[in-house]
Amino acid sequence: MKLLHGLVGGVVLGAVAGLPRAEGAEPVWNIRDKPLERVSVVAHRGAGDLAPENTMEALELSWSMGCIPELDVRTTKDGHLMMFHDKNFARIMPHAPPEMKKKRLEDLTYAEAKQLDVGAFRGPQFAGQRIVSLAEICAALKKDRRRAAYIDVKNVDFAKMARETAGVHEQIVLATGSEADCAAWKAVAPRSEAFLWVGTWGDTNDVNVEKRFARLREINFAHIDRLQVHCHFNTNNNRMVPSDDFIRRAGVEVRARGIEFQTMPWNVPQLEAAYTRLLDLGTEGFGTDRPDVALRALRAYYRNGPPDWNVRDHIPRARFTVQAHRGAGDLAPEGSKEAFELGWKLGCIPEADLRETRDGVIVSFHDNNFARILPNAPEELKKKGVADLTFAEVKELDVGSFRNQQFAGQRVISLAEMVGILKAHPERSLYIDIKKVDFHKLAAATAEVHPQLILASTKYDEIKLWREVAPKSRTLHWMGGPAAWMSGPPDAPNGPQAKLAQRLQALREVNFAGIDQLQIHVNTSPEGVFYPSEDFLREAGRELRAHGILFQTLPWKQKDAKIFHRLMDLGCASFATDYPDAAQAAVSDYYRAR
Repeated sequence: MKLLHGLVGGVVLGAVAGLPRAEGAEPVWNIRDKPLERVSVVAHRGAGDLAPENTMEALELSWSMGCIPELDVRTTKDGHLMMFHDKNFARIMPHAPPEMKKKRLEDLTYAEAKQLDVGAFRGPQFAGQRIVSLAEICAALKKDRRRAAYIDVKNVDFAKMARETAGVHEQIVLATGSEADCAAWKAVAPRSEAFLWVGTWGDTNDVNVEKRFARLREINFAHIDRLQVHCHFNTNNNRMVPSDDFIRRAGVEVRARGIEFQTMPWNVPQLEAAYTRLLDLGTEGFGTDRPDVALRALRAYYRNGPPDWNVRDHIPRARFTVQAHRGAGDLAPEGSKEAFELGWKLGCIPEADLRETRDGVIVSFHDNNFARILPNAPEELKKKGVADLTFAEVKELDVGSFRNQQFAGQRVISLAEMVGILKAHPERSLYIDIKKVDFHKLAAATAEVHPQLILASTKYDEIKLWREVAPKSRTLHWMGGPAAWMSGPPDAPNGPQAKLAQRLQALREVNFAGIDQLQIHVNTSPEGVFYPSEDFLREAGRELRAHGILFQTLPWKQKDAKIFHRLMDLGCASFATDYPDAAQAAVSDYYRAR
C-alpha cells in the first residue's frame, strides 16, 4: 500500500487515512467514507466574512452553499428573540452617535431594533439589512426541511426559545460553550441537538484543553451531539494549538461516543491547506468564517483519495454493510418480523417493502398480489393485493407457510411495529423500499427513527422527495435489470450497460445530490463474466467514492464466495443479497485473507 503524505507542523507525516497498519489492524477512520454533502460546514455567524453577519442575507447565502449557518440570539427589552452577536452596536454601527454605540440589543424594543441598518458596515452594497427575529428564522427553516441552523444563545430563556422554535426542533442545533446549557436545552427540546464548542483562545499548549476534556469524561459527554474544538494557527512556524496529536486523539474519542467531531480553524481563513491538515487529523466537519474555502478544500480532499483504494484497508470489517433483501432473503418468509430479526441477528440491515392496506395502514409486503405467498388460497384472493384488504384482514393471512411449514403462522408486520422495534434498538437500521405509500405520511409515521432508515428507490425523484421530508434519513438509489444483461457483450452499444451509463450521467449532472448509497445489480454468466463489466464497476466505485457515496452491488442469485471477493476487489463496499449468511461468511473470509 502506498503512503500518503502531508506536511503537518513542519514535519512530514503519513496522513491518517494512509498510514501503514500493523498486520491485522483495523483501518483508520477517514471522512471520505461519509457522503460529501453530509459533511457539516458550519458558517460562523451565517457566512460572516462573505455577507453582513447574522442577517437574513447571510443565512440564505449559507443555505445556498449547502452549509449550516450559525447565528447568535439575544432578547430585546420587550421580550423578542432576535439575531445579534455583539454586546453593543459599536462595531456594527461605526458611524452611529457614541450613545447609540454603547447600547445593547437588550436596551431596545423590537420595533426600535428593526429600524437599525446592520449591513452597511460591511459595504454599501449591503446597506439596509435589518436585524432578524427568531420567528423569521423559523419561517425560513420551514420553507425547506433540509435546512438547519446552529443557535448560539447570548441572553435567552431556553423555555421561551423552545416554544418559539417548536415546529422546527429537528432543524435546530443549540450551540454553546457550556455543557450545562446542553443538558438544559435537551430538557426542553429533546428532539433538537446540542453542540458544544471548546475554545482555546490564548492557549499556547494542550494543558487547558486536556483539562476540559477530562471534565467532559466525568459527565460521559452527556447531552452532546456534536463537539467542535477551536484550532489556532501560527503562520510563522506552522504550529497549531491544540497540537496535531491532541486533535487526532480527540477525534477518535469523540467519534467512539457517537458524537460528530468538528474543528474550527482560526487565523487562516483563506488557506485551504489548514482545512486539509485538519481532515488528515480526523475532523468530521468544520466551523468557519469562510465556508467557500472550507468547501473547496473538502471537494479537493474527496477527489484526491488514494489511487490504490481497497475495501480491506479502508473499511473496518464491523462497518461493512450487508443488506438482507426482503428481510433475510431466502432464509425466512420475506418481509416478516421473523425475517427482520434474523437479518439483524446476522449483522445485516434488513430491507422492508412497504404498501398501504385499504384502510391506510402501512405494512411490509412486496408483491402486487397474494398468488406467490398464498399458493393454496382461493383464486379470487390470489388476485387481490394488500391495497384490497383492511389491516385486520391482512393480519389474518399466513405469510410463512409458503416457505416451509416450520414458518406456518407468520403474519404481515405493520410499519408501527417496525418503528417500535427500531426505537427499542437504536443501533439497528432498516432499508425501506416504497411500493405504494404517501411519502409525507411515511415521514410523519417514522419521524422518531429517521436516522435509522434508508430509503431504497430506483427513482431519483423519490430520493429527492424523501430527503425533503426526512432529511436525517439516508437514501439508496438502486439500478437493476437482471434479465436483459446477458443478451450480448457487457459493453454492447445501446445495451443494458450503456443505458446504465446514461443513468449515472444523469446523476452526475445533479452532482449525485441526495444520494447516500448507490446499488448496481450484477449478473454473472456461466463463464464468470460480470454484467455490467468489471471495468464499468471499478470506475463506478471510484467515482462514487469521490462523493463519499457507499457503492453497493447485488450479486444476482449468487452464493459463491469467489463472486463476492471479486466484487470487493473491484471496489464494492457493500452488498445486497438474498443469501445474507453466505455473503457475511464471504466478507469475513475476504478480511481474514489480509
